[in-house]
Amino acid sequence: MEKQKNMSLRRFLFILVTLLTGIPLSAQTIKVSGHVVDATGEPMIGVSVVPEKNPTSGTITDFEGNFQVDVEKSSTLKFSYIGYVDQVLKVIGATMKVVMQEDTKQLDEVVVVGYGVQKKVNLTGAVGSVDAEDLTKRVSPNASSMLQGRVPGLQIVQNSANPGAESAAIQIRGQGTFSGAGSNPLILIDGVEGDMDKVNPNMIENITVLKDAASASIYGSRAANGVILITTKNGSEGRLNIDYSFNMAWQSPT
Repeated sequence: MEKQKNMSLRRFLFILVTLLTGIPLSAQTIKVSGHVVDATGEPMIGVSVVPEKNPTSGTITDFEGNFQVDVEKSSTLKFSYIGYVDQVLKVIGATMKVVMQEDTKQLDEVVVVGYGVQKKVNLTGAVGSVDAEDLTKRVSPNASSMLQGRVPGLQIVQNSANPGAESAAIQIRGQGTFSGAGSNPLILIDGVEGDMDKVNPNMIENITVLKDAASASIYGSRAANGVILITTKNGSEGRLNIDYSFNMAWQSPT
């Protein structure tokens, strides 16, 4: 009889602790250790390892690519690292070996340079690119306003509140000089120098920003403050498509 009372008391205390801590009765926590490497077999340092059901108990790999984390049985772990594809793996045993794969999607992106088009992976200069789909997500009557905040290192400041004529000042990587030469970048529209705000944003296919001194080797001293290359859309074979876009703005005196 005394033994049954002790068992009942222990069971009551276990249920009470479970309710106070919020841990499910059926949860079984196990310690999982593992090793993370890249495609060549080299250990990866600083890979984020996060349990799906308890993100706050995550960890990172050490200098040898090893990790240890407490997870619930039959749960999943998410492995993530900059430049690599995220992996979500189910915990099967107490040890794991994970092979991370490089994310080549961004490196395969084609950008426009002065002498044609190249993949980002083959370039040595600093290049930023914005395609038509990302550019037209923001509603604006001119291309310079749409480009704000889209490319790292590109600063666009509106000097006027006049709708459609904001007189935007464009700088790539800050003020280049305090002389009369100015800090405006060279803007080329299909290879011809022009004004970005006079191009219909819906007609732009791609905008490429050359941000470093490597652009001067292509365009000369005019490219000392960087280059913005605008490629407009061309006709394509197939059925006729008609797109309509309308913007209206008004102001009232206060």
